[in-house]
Amino acid sequence: MPRKSGGSNSEPPTAIKQFGDALRSWRELRGLTLRDLDKLGVGYSYSMLSRMENGRLPPTMEGAALLDKVLEAGGTLILLAAAARAEPYAGLPPATPHFVGREDALSELTSELIDRARSDRSTVAFVKGPPGVGKTALLRRWANTHQERFDLVLYADLHGFGPRSPAQTGDILEALLRGLGVDDTALPGADNLRLALLQGRLRALDAQPVPKRVLIVLDNAKNSRQVSEVLPGSRNASVLVASRVWLSGLAMSSKAEGIDLGSMGKSDAIMLIRSFVGDERVDAEPDAAARLANLCGMLPLALTIAAEQVASNEALTISQHVDNLANRALELQVEDDVDSGVRAAFNYSYSRLNGAQAQAFRLCGLHPGQQFSAASVGALLGVAADEANRLLEQLVQFSLLEQVALHTFRLHDLLRVFAAEEAARSEWTDEREAAVDRVVQWYLYAANAASWRITPKRPDHHIHLPPPPEGLKPPVFDSFDEAYKWSQQELPTIAGIAELAYRNGLLFPAWRIPVEFFEFYIHHRPVAAWIEGHVVAYEAAEKSGDPLRIAQAAEELAEGYIRRGGAEDLDRAWTLNERAIQVCEGLEPNRFVAFAYVEMGNIQFERGDYADSARLCEYAVRTAQAAGAVIGETLSRTHLGAACRELGQFDRAIEHGSRAVEMLVETDDQHGVAFGAVPLARTHRAAGNLDLALRYCEQAQAGYTATSDPQGSAEALGEKALVLAQLGEHEAASAAFRSALFRLRELDLRKATVLEADWHTLTAGCG
Repeated sequence: MPRKSGGSNSEPPTAIKQFGDALRSWRELRGLTLRDLDKLGVGYSYSMLSRMENGRLPPTMEGAALLDKVLEAGGTLILLAAAARAEPYAGLPPATPHFVGREDALSELTSELIDRARSDRSTVAFVKGPPGVGKTALLRRWANTHQERFDLVLYADLHGFGPRSPAQTGDILEALLRGLGVDDTALPGADNLRLALLQGRLRALDAQPVPKRVLIVLDNAKNSRQVSEVLPGSRNASVLVASRVWLSGLAMSSKAEGIDLGSMGKSDAIMLIRSFVGDERVDAEPDAAARLANLCGMLPLALTIAAEQVASNEALTISQHVDNLANRALELQVEDDVDSGVRAAFNYSYSRLNGAQAQAFRLCGLHPGQQFSAASVGALLGVAADEANRLLEQLVQFSLLEQVALHTFRLHDLLRVFAAEEAARSEWTDEREAAVDRVVQWYLYAANAASWRITPKRPDHHIHLPPPPEGLKPPVFDSFDEAYKWSQQELPTIAGIAELAYRNGLLFPAWRIPVEFFEFYIHHRPVAAWIEGHVVAYEAAEKSGDPLRIAQAAEELAEGYIRRGGAEDLDRAWTLNERAIQVCEGLEPNRFVAFAYVEMGNIQFERGDYADSARLCEYAVRTAQAAGAVIGETLSRTHLGAACRELGQFDRAIEHGSRAVEMLVETDDQHGVAFGAVPLARTHRAAGNLDLALRYCEQAQAGYTATSDPQGSAEALGEKALVLAQLGEHEAASAAFRSALFRLRELDLRKATVLEADWHTLTAGCG
């Protein structure tokens, strides 16, 4: 039984190694060589089988079944393959199996990050190089090799040069915090709070009796600013970065040392070819191997793909493969284009795929996600998720795709461009248009199903879609947790899917997909993604000319800006709400206009104009009543009660706040009840009704806990602390205050500041 690696991912994952050992045992038991097995039609080349036995290539389930049948293994290989496929990819990805050379660069990284590590702040080093030169492979090799020198390794892909905008600061910090074990209940919403939490966790590791050292690996950075905004500055952290550009700003601000990574040397390039093709074939045709290296520009990505093709087809000599590749390069050559050999390697590998594999590869180029699930690719292809997963695993084996988690894959940026260009060819027009329509519809139906499951008690917030198109199988969610988890996983893709729909004239889903995520946004509060997706939804609505679509997208986008909270954000929100009201003039009353008025009232509340806030919220109440919008009326009454409280009109504030909570209890809307109960508790505390205030605080805590809203729960606990202090229960009040303040400082610094000020004012008065 192989020993599980204790500190380094440089060894193959245990289950994959177990499969390889078992495959070798069964093969030897049957008296077969690897070449014999290759000739028996098991779907793997000699090269692939060798890597599989050495634990460097995970099996597909289809391939495992063929091997099990040919070797008469009685199902053993199938069971081990299932375990290997299920083994999770966590944290730092494993090192690239075919890594050769780069000794100087590896030594330089060791000198900078270990030998000369700073004692006063983070030690930072970066690797710069053109696409395909092997920056990611170098980072992974060094980090996996030296992982035992650190107590913890955190990893994030910054997507600096992907299909969409680079990763936002909050997304990068979220990836690092999750590596530290921070879950949804403790994950702050604001970027500055996420950075503060990361710094606090690292300080705590440094303060232990034996200080803990942490390695942070940041791959594919766009520029210095993207990196600088997530650097913790902690003295126990070493940071390793890769980028296509020289990070001069990082070098100045963090004293970072840079390594300029160029193409491989010829001997290393030949060594990489040997790792795929084998010494025997290269020794027989050394000149052909050298030509192959030259044609691929000595770039590891191109070499890997081309060498994989040579290894997988021994019927042709290396020279014949190189002749074919040279012809491809000639076809693709344009004046002053130094990348033609690289593109030729891609094209040559692509040309050797079967029809289904080639279709899967080029259509993956249409997917807007930085990474994508097999199920969503199944929608692109019009096949079941299992079949899509099988095809994607085959592309992984041809080095055209990378698997990042179970049923989750990604394309290298250069390969994504190549795949998208191929999909854009005129001969694939019908295929491309059908694929885009299918995947957009898949996301529309999935988002609709998730939205219904997240807030089932708000039927007027949802629509019933007709049955999905024939052959489309969107996911079905049996619980709140399933819908919430899917929404979290797909959140980074939603704006991109909306843009894909918009570019292809699919205006309804371009509007509706982000709108369907609104219920998730209210619970999870991912403000940046919320705004990004709803900007597309609003543009699609305006282009459609449908007034209700415009009104809904405008007021929901406005709420996102209000949640972000800057002065310019409030101005944008005000303008959007004015647009929602204006476009609905002459129509029947509707909830979108009611929400627009209450949001404008909320903006005035934030600006300190409580009288105008009350006026606008009163109008929102009347509009919601006329529209029969229960949630609109309760929200309007909640905000109206808050404005009346600040005006000293306690009876009126209690009347509206109580009615809002009563209506929400009647509809069994737990999240709504919690949202209304906190401001009502605040009003009762201000009016001196402390027992009632305490009851509403506890009601709010229960509702927020049941609906997975940690920030709401912290706000309820903070209000409870203030009530307990006024009741004279000082010990319990202090404990509640400390807990609430700690949580809010991690989740919403503005609300933490308000709570802290209220506490000091109250306790000073009590003293």
